[in-house]
Amino acid sequence: MIVDTHCHLTDGKFGTEVTEVVERAKTNGVEKIIVPASRPRDWERIVELTQKHVGVYGMLGVHPEEVDKISDLRFLISELRGKLRQEKIVGIGEIGMDGYWNRKNLVKQVEVFGAQMQLAVDLEVPVAIHSRNSGTEIRQVMESMEKLPRGQFHCFGESEEFLEYVLGKGFYVSFCGNVTYKSADSLRELVKKVPLKSLLLETDSPYLSPEGKRGTRNEPENVRIIGEFIANLLGIQSEELFEITSRNARELYLMIC
Repeated sequence: MIVDTHCHLTDGKFGTEVTEVVERAKTNGVEKIIVPASRPRDWERIVELTQKHVGVYGMLGVHPEEVDKISDLRFLISELRGKLRQEKIVGIGEIGMDGYWNRKNLVKQVEVFGAQMQLAVDLEVPVAIHSRNSGTEIRQVMESMEKLPRGQFHCFGESEEFLEYVLGKGFYVSFCGNVTYKSADSLRELVKKVPLKSLLLETDSPYLSPEGKRGTRNEPENVRIIGEFIANLLGIQSEELFEITSRNARELYLMIC
């Protein structure tokens, strides 16, 4: 069994083809897909997808690129708290910080990220964290908290030092199709430093298609390609990697598989 722990099935690039995309994934051995939210208007759609499709689970949260649209953070957190109780919603995500696209609103990013992290602690649910050019700020938020939630740093691309920090805090780490790119030597070196017990697989579909499929829409079925590439990089059999990472996904997101 293979688990794609991060796939944006609500993205418009999938259009009306979601059912076909999910079925193609299952045909390729991808039996579980976790769909994170980017903004509140995704939440109901994600709940609908989890109800419609066997093996599809959801996460609800607010992506850092959406924080400027939040006018009442207290109300948003209250709404999020209520919706997280729904069946097959396995955590809070996609949350985090992004210093690549916009560093002018980092103060608000910190506020929104911190509030969602604290909610995860309060509800004892895991988080899926986006961190791009923001390792320092995310670390500051984490170190300001008395207790941390469990979670996953998805599409990891920060420094080796930050990788060691999040692994030391017990977080899982995943990499996307860009790990297969010819120019991604430094990213591949990071993969080698992640213990298998801390590794997850993801596609970040519809983005970051693996080498050989660049220029086309990424889909959860491609997590097999990414996993096979990582297994080869680590010198292990792909089936062993799929077994370990699927077990890790179950342990983090408490899915009944």
